Amino acid sequence: MTLELDAQDTTRPDYRGTFGWPVEQYAGGFRLITGSGVAAVVVPRALSDAVLTDLRKLDCLGPALGLPTRRERVTVLLAEADDFGAAHHQPPDGVRVLPAGSVVPLPDGRPDCAAQWLVEPDPFRRWLPSLGSVLAALATVPNTRAGHASARRDIPRELLTW
Repeated sequence: MTLELDAQDTTRPDYRGTFGWPVEQYAGGFRLITGSGVAAVVVPRALSDAVLTDLRKLDCLGPALGLPTRRERVTVLLAEADDFGAAHHQPPDGVRVLPAGSVVPLPDGRPDCAAQWLVEPDPFRRWLPSLGSVLAALATVPNTRAGHASARRDIPRELLTW
């Protein structure tokens, strides 16, 4: 299996056709709409390397994006939203699970696109890790444990203004 390309523009990936993600075209690019089985977890860039390493060790690593905000660059982890186990895992300080209906820009093949894959989606491994497993893995990273002074960073509210 390979990553399908958009029928209108064969240089762009077809996220809906390859992965079944709820996406829309907007301003010449692609946006993922959370919900419908796809969740997004926002992690401060300062913590993302440790988080990605731990998720890889646990075989829970899914697609991850680097996105700019007004204050900092953040990492957005994609996960399966239809997971009742997530209710038992409160996100650590500094980590935010975006609500259903949130918009996340996706890389669209243009070199000037602000969204960049840190971990590209794999057409041979189309599943997303469960939201509960991603949150459980986040809780084990030392800098994201509740009460840790360096983790008390808020994710910017303007995150969804791309």
